[in-house]
Amino acid sequence: MVDDLLAFLRLSPTPFHAVAQARARLDAAGFRALDERDRWDRLAPGAYYVTTSGSNLIAFVLPDAGAAREQFRIVGAHTDSPNLRLKPNPEYTAEGYAQLGVEVYGGALLNSWLDRDLGLAGRLLVRDDAGAIVDRLVMIDRPLLRIPQLAIHLDREVNDKGLVLNRQDHLAPVLGLAGGAGGLAALVTDAAQVAADRVVGSELMLFDLAAPTRGGVAGEFIFSARLDNLAMCHAAVTALTGAIAGASRPAAISVIALFDHEEVGSASAAGAGSAVLPRVLERLVPDREAFHRACARSSCVSADMAHAVHPNYAGRHEPRHKPQLNGGPVIKTNTQQRYATTAATAAMFAALCRDEDVPVQHYAHRTDLPCGSTIGPITSTLLGIATVDVGNPMLSMHSAREMAGSRDPELMTRVLTRYLRG
Repeated sequence: MVDDLLAFLRLSPTPFHAVAQARARLDAAGFRALDERDRWDRLAPGAYYVTTSGSNLIAFVLPDAGAAREQFRIVGAHTDSPNLRLKPNPEYTAEGYAQLGVEVYGGALLNSWLDRDLGLAGRLLVRDDAGAIVDRLVMIDRPLLRIPQLAIHLDREVNDKGLVLNRQDHLAPVLGLAGGAGGLAALVTDAAQVAADRVVGSELMLFDLAAPTRGGVAGEFIFSARLDNLAMCHAAVTALTGAIAGASRPAAISVIALFDHEEVGSASAAGAGSAVLPRVLERLVPDREAFHRACARSSCVSADMAHAVHPNYAGRHEPRHKPQLNGGPVIKTNTQQRYATTAATAAMFAALCRDEDVPVQHYAHRTDLPCGSTIGPITSTLLGIATVDVGNPMLSMHSAREMAGSRDPELMTRVLTRYLRG
């Protein structure tokens, strides 16, 4: 499973690529793609998925008519990660260098993007021969860009007073020397194998070229970009395809919802704050009354990576809640409702772990530090569905290069598979 996760991470430098990878896995498992614009009122029992943006994905297994269609079991995750994204008119020159203007997306650890070999990926909007606008994914996975840090000789106090980066002035990557051959447009259109005059728009972002890999003396770690939160997307997709393996069908309408834009608040048409998930779920039952009854019987597991205790900063953690790498799934609780976990939903998830002989850990934030959040509170608010926030423990969250345990992916996937199967 770890090798499969590493492959998924390597081929998913952007949310668009992550959704494409998820779709390929669902296709191979027999899922059928749907279009929201079509009628769904005659859907036969089976496995389906839909994306409304190319960067989000909702997949579900529709069981035979009967009691199994009166309940939803939902696993939520998100496809986006903090990174650097190109502005609409990014190219400029300064002091003899060709550079690109970028905007910081989400709560990135800015210093982690310095002095790395960076590629460029995303999607182009292309006009086809019939005049329609279609997506074309692009990934330039060679050393293309770099954000050089200022030499210590010009910043003698950096090691004592800390590195301070201005997002506008200090994060612009170097593309080449000014006046060099070609430019950004030629690079991207060549990589996508499209004519420049067919491109009508783009969404492009930087990514770290270092390949996802095992690490540690015994291979007990995973080193990779985008573990938060593609590791949970991979677990959700793997669990859903595993839930339909064999002769039996899930005991409820099993759903995975992979949203975009969680790292910037989820308030978008592709995010958890939109009407997309409620809209999809309502179409899977006979009428609105049935939808309300189903929601009342349903549950949701919000799967987003969790903080492991940091050995060099143990004081930043709540003393009695210090998850360990390879210690199993983490249940996250916050009385300010930054996590949606309740005592009942925590007990439900812990029981699933016990049934699978999987250890379970608990996380609570230090009371004197502001706590992050997830899609859990948003989904539970929109749908009124009992929700538990969980995740695998990790270090270096929101860095360009993150770290997790190599045993944890299999443990979480087993529990999510059991949950979705019912």
